[in-house]
Amino acid sequence: MSENQTERIEMETVDEVDIKCCIACNTELNSDDDGTTTTNGDPVCDSCVVMCIHCEDVLTVDDDYNDVEGELWCSVCTNNDAHWCDLCDNYFTGYTYGTDDSSDTMCERCYENNTTYCEECDSTYLNGCSYNHEDDDNDGRIIHDYSYRPDPIFRKSDDEQTRLYFGIEIETEVRGGDYSYRTTAAEYAQQQLEMYDLAYLKSDGSLECGFEVVTHPLSHSYFMNDANRLWDTINKLKSDYGMMAWGTKTCGLHVHISRAGFNGGSHQHRFLQLVYNNKDFYEVLAGRASSHWAKFDDIFDPETGTKSFKSKFDRHGGDRYSAVNTNNRNTLEMRIFRGSLNPRFIKSAIDLAHASVEFTRVMSVKEVRDDGLSCLKFRQYIESKPDLYPSLIERIKIHSDVLTRIERKEHVSTGSKFSE
Repeated sequence: MSENQTERIEMETVDEVDIKCCIACNTELNSDDDGTTTTNGDPVCDSCVVMCIHCEDVLTVDDDYNDVEGELWCSVCTNNDAHWCDLCDNYFTGYTYGTDDSSDTMCERCYENNTTYCEECDSTYLNGCSYNHEDDDNDGRIIHDYSYRPDPIFRKSDDEQTRLYFGIEIETEVRGGDYSYRTTAAEYAQQQLEMYDLAYLKSDGSLECGFEVVTHPLSHSYFMNDANRLWDTINKLKSDYGMMAWGTKTCGLHVHISRAGFNGGSHQHRFLQLVYNNKDFYEVLAGRASSHWAKFDDIFDPETGTKSFKSKFDRHGGDRYSAVNTNNRNTLEMRIFRGSLNPRFIKSAIDLAHASVEFTRVMSVKEVRDDGLSCLKFRQYIESKPDLYPSLIERIKIHSDVLTRIERKEHVSTGSKFSE
């Protein structure tokens, strides 16, 4: 073979190697400026390129992708972070919704436009409630049925600007189980609270001979500075009417936090991380260990054992009996607290809920990754605000030694954690 023939073959080989074709349409790409490459490194022409808006991966028109609220998402992002609405047949983001009479998953718009709520059942239906409820005169009853839900009356301090409200449920039992005492205590509480639109009384199936006091939504400032009638009533239920909570096996204290008071979903996610990542710390301040009624392990996948908060953001996807129940449409419910009729303890619980929200309100991803949600940093935040959280700081001082050991990740026995 001559030298010219060898040179010509080598040039043809080089030309063949330099020619690239679009992996989708097989069109030749003759220069570096013609087309781009996918995330997997394959060449693709400008006519066939697609980008996932969610993760910014570069795809082709032949790959699997979906329309999610007007944006193109790859199949991985769609499967992980989007939901399918069975009513409008579209992908959507955010909360999922469901009803008690259907297995359909719905977006918020379809849920709002196609479902009805039954106050008697305390349930939402796609096809309407089919149960024939008897007429009950709830207004004439002292202790209302569990399903009773009056229109909320929001209260805040004068000149206060806030969207963050709290509602508490105080479960209480009659000492000795005498129903006549329950009636007398309930009559007193109703006159002091319901007549002034501060709270109302409800029955609860978990209680043996008692009732729960449910407040209307009040701001943190209102609870601490303007709710003297509430605290005086709670005090007298304990001292004068034989009611109790702490020494029972049935009573809990629940704190509802308005979703509208959060800065969106990422703020709620940080709040949940703070609570669930610091189980021992919260248990000490709550006065009881995790139980069937307020589980901390509901964020773990039972099959893989991995931790994920995804189910906490699915409508009816999480466990109601959780440390933080996220199934309520308008509130997050902290269920961790032991029942108490001690105003100082109840105020510390409201302080803890408020501090948990405000501590996580503005925090970057880097701060979170740098252990910004540790119980040590949270405690330092609380103690830097003595005028705002006096009841909580007092409780922290009582349990200072135990909390310090928890912060150092030392073993703490269950028996040394809890006192009112």
